[in-house]
Amino acid sequence: MSCEKDCGFTKAVNEYFATHPVAGIADCPDFIKYAAATPVKGNVDATVQPCHKARRVRFWGALEHLPVMRSWGLEVDEFDPDASARGCNPDVIFCHLQPNYSQGDVDQIREAVRRGTHFVTLQNTDRWCDVLAKRLGHTYQGVLNSNAKTGVYFANCPKLFAGFPEGRLDTAAFPFLSTHSCAMYMTGERCLLGLADMQQKKIATAIAQYPYGKGAFTFVGPFVNPNPKEINAPAYKRLLLNLITLLPPTGGKACKSC
Repeated sequence: MSCEKDCGFTKAVNEYFATHPVAGIADCPDFIKYAAATPVKGNVDATVQPCHKARRVRFWGALEHLPVMRSWGLEVDEFDPDASARGCNPDVIFCHLQPNYSQGDVDQIREAVRRGTHFVTLQNTDRWCDVLAKRLGHTYQGVLNSNAKTGVYFANCPKLFAGFPEGRLDTAAFPFLSTHSCAMYMTGERCLLGLADMQQKKIATAIAQYPYGKGAFTFVGPFVNPNPKEINAPAYKRLLLNLITLLPPTGGKACKSC
């Protein structure tokens, strides 16, 4: 049974990296070497830069982020669906609500992304994956649940992890996930952060992205839900800052109704 499980994992890893190119990891032997490397430790640089302050950021749910991010000097507010319907869209929407929270919201979000908005799910990610993957012609097949002892992360987007220690990051680098790490089984996505569970012998995408039009949908592994005191924690703060500037600005003019 162990051999069968190991062979299945080898096949899954080889298939994953064949369809999700990751620098330095081409197949299962490469990944095993990577997984055996000592995770790096170090401080996370969470300095707010002018490029962060230049972006228009909106939160859809989880409004406890607003006063904290305003204290960072960011132009942040609650997402206004009416303004979006008029074509006045922000650079970034961080979403904590479920799809179909309001009538037509999925189509409205797709239109905003098509015009250049970066839509990022920080909660209810599994439900958004299910809805949007299908709308984009792909499949979503559930969640891989892992933990700090058996999960191995592999970063695949230097810009998203700028300011983090260089090298193999372990779950200690993502304290906002605590001991509960999640990844998604999807097709057609770009892997920004992958996760393999060495005990379950499974591999999936912890931060997935679908480019769409001028923007993109980015799905951050389900259940990322820090309490307000943790929003200022360097790792979570830096991840948010990097997500804010991951895509170019929409180019739209700011308006009071936004």
